[in-house]
Amino acid sequence: MNAEPAINLAGQRLGRKGASTRARILDAAREVIGEGGTDQLTLSAVARAAELRMSALYNYFSDLPDLLLALLEPVVADSEQAYVAQLRERWSDADLPARCDSFVRAFHAFWHANAALLSLRNAYADNHDQRMMMQRIEMARAVIRLLGQQMGAPDTRITGEEYDFASVLYTGLERVVIIATDDRFKANYEPSIRLRYDGKTLGQQARLLHLGIADERARLATQDTDK
Repeated sequence: MNAEPAINLAGQRLGRKGASTRARILDAAREVIGEGGTDQLTLSAVARAAELRMSALYNYFSDLPDLLLALLEPVVADSEQAYVAQLRERWSDADLPARCDSFVRAFHAFWHANAALLSLRNAYADNHDQRMMMQRIEMARAVIRLLGQQMGAPDTRITGEEYDFASVLYTGLERVVIIATDDRFKANYEPSIRLRYDGKTLGQQARLLHLGIADERARLATQDTDK
């Protein structure tokens, strides 16, 4: 998790009271989301919940995306233990199906737990908010790089076919979970369309991940043999 800023937006050093006020604002934002969802998340709603004047809130957050970034900090930190850490140990060929299944289920569980904030972040990113786009990219990049290394890419480079393939696989993982968790996205489907999202769906994603990693490992092994 990123350290709390040492100063507020007015350039004043944050003491105990300032840090407490900032935490109070973030707690108020979580309260607003918990009671009314992200559609109700506005700076004025947060100021009311925190019992602060808007001028006081603006000492800490310049706008709603700035506040959202702060709310996402612990989410990013939690992602490490939730699913990213699974990728840091190389998966053996024999264990690959089970490890892929475990990773996919952990990834989806994390998104379900944090769907409100992540969906709001994606909405801002899709509307070309630079800060949200970079946050989304950085969070995805950590997984893509580790997936590429699972395929056999060396950690001495960050580009190549393995990382391109990993990007495609990650995009599919994220897209399915967005469909499953973003109510605004699902609301646009006609009632006759049934969105399947169950253990079978996760198993299919795990199988696709397994096939992708196994295929890329086989391709790299063939290259090494031909040298």
